[in-house]
Amino acid sequence: MGKQGSLGGSIFGAEPYLSDLDVPGNPDFSTDIPFHVEGFYKYQMSDNITITPGLIGLSSPQQNNDNDDVFMGTVRTTFSF
Repeated sequence: MGKQGSLGGSIFGAEPYLSDLDVPGNPDFSTDIPFHVEGFYKYQMSDNITITPGLIGLSSPQQNNDNDDVFMGTVRTTFSF
């Protein structure tokens, strides 16, 4: 992708969650599925340096659709000697 040595990727799945749980005293226990979406692109700057920006999105944090979705940005720089 793009330049030789570069790499792009994506991930989609569900975070670990509880289902079919009978919680005594807590009838409002939510069983919403928390999904995880991630994308990144490793760009080969030179033979010894790569930069990898990424974006992570989480829906239904804490297994509850009432919570706002969460988005996180990442940047990683790798130096190889």
